[in-house]
Amino acid sequence: MNPSSMFTALSIFTTFASIIPVYHFIYRFLHIAPCLQGEGPGLLIYPRSPGKEEQGYQAEAAALARRGSMYLRRGQPQRAIELYSRALALAGDEAVLYLRRGEACYQAGQYQQALSDCEQALRLHPALAEAHYLRGRICTRLAAYQQALSSYTRALELDAGLATLIYPERAALYQRLKDPHAALHDYCRALEYSPHEASLIFQRALVYLQLREPRQAIADLNSVLQARPNFACAYHYRALASLYLQDLAGARQDCQRATTLNPMHIDHGWLACWVTLCEERPNERLAERLQALAQTAPEQYVALLCQAASAWIRGEQAEAQAAISRAQAGAGADDHWGAPFWQAVIWATSGHEAEAHQALREALIRGLPLPLLSPLRWANPGFYGHYARALLEA
Repeated sequence: MNPSSMFTALSIFTTFASIIPVYHFIYRFLHIAPCLQGEGPGLLIYPRSPGKEEQGYQAEAAALARRGSMYLRRGQPQRAIELYSRALALAGDEAVLYLRRGEACYQAGQYQQALSDCEQALRLHPALAEAHYLRGRICTRLAAYQQALSSYTRALELDAGLATLIYPERAALYQRLKDPHAALHDYCRALEYSPHEASLIFQRALVYLQLREPRQAIADLNSVLQARPNFACAYHYRALASLYLQDLAGARQDCQRATTLNPMHIDHGWLACWVTLCEERPNERLAERLQALAQTAPEQYVALLCQAASAWIRGEQAEAQAAISRAQAGAGADDHWGAPFWQAVIWATSGHEAEAHQALREALIRGLPLPLLSPLRWANPGFYGHYARALLEA
């Protein structure tokens, strides 16, 4: 090859070599650009295929969501939250994914985040019944009870298939809100779907007691005890129902069963001691039993009643008054009849009959079963004969 030809070939090779990097850059840019959302769409010579890419994202998101659900079923909500979050990053705004992550946050105790996810799901899909149901559960945990009721009711309107879940939870919420009639309605509806569910029958029995319908309560508690013969609480509440029917013997028998099954349960022990005081004179053995019960939870309402009664039996009136004052000041004492009755006992013992009469009236207004008036005869026989005996003999 002559020098001139060699020079020409070399020039062509050099020019081509200098062009290759530029072409390579342009080629790579035009193929990468479709992945850069919002950058230079007008420059694309080879447009991307969004369908295939989107399908890939959706498939990966679905796989992550399935794994999240698996971890949620295994009781690992934190791991489920991570997987649902990755799925949402791929799939974007998907109502069901927000719902699932909200459920995981709820199970993890992250109630504010759960509520946020629930609201997002409802923003995207306002008629998503499961999201309304979850919102009801979250609001219950956050003590936003009226919002919870609204959410449960809306979920039922949208999907009657949720009735087996919602009726029991809404009934319990009505109990908390002290609306026993609404609670009774929902427990009855729940039992239409699950007629042999002992826990629902038991809760309905408690509502019947609250409504002062002891016969219906006993019928339900009998059903519960057929299914769960060693359920101490059922014997306890059947004893209470018997007291409303003035069946002191039946109450005593059920109290004995409850305390035999669960000797240190403070509610069972307290009622058993009170029933004993209806029939036996106070004695040191009873005072010791009451003191032992009180020590299981010293500042609990029932424990304070035990302390007061124990001190009263021992003639320690100042200690008895201090304990009953703490019980009356405690949370949840404003609708229970135990504290005003034992205040009446303490005042009647010290001869303050006008104050004792006022406290006794308050106990009766709150629903004190009449047979439980009997310990007053040990405190002040004259006061008992004047104010209590006529009620018992009526």
